[in-house]
Amino acid sequence: MAQSETVERILDAAEHLFAEKGFAETSLRLITSKAGVNLAAVNYHFGSKKALIQAVFTRFLDPFVTSLE
Repeated sequence: MAQSETVERILDAAEHLFAEKGFAETSLRLITSKAGVNLAAVNYHFGSKKALIQAVFTRFLDPFVTSLE
């Protein structure tokens, strides 16, 4: 699996679970299970759950920010 595909799978799973369960109730283990990756992949690409949710928000907001510039 390519790195970019891994990142997308993690972000997709995290976005879905954060929306469904909230930040506090979503564990990295739930995210890795849904994404089909191991915990090391999340730590490698994002470093922490906080950094992961920031990446989810950035991915969502980037198109809006770009259109405002």
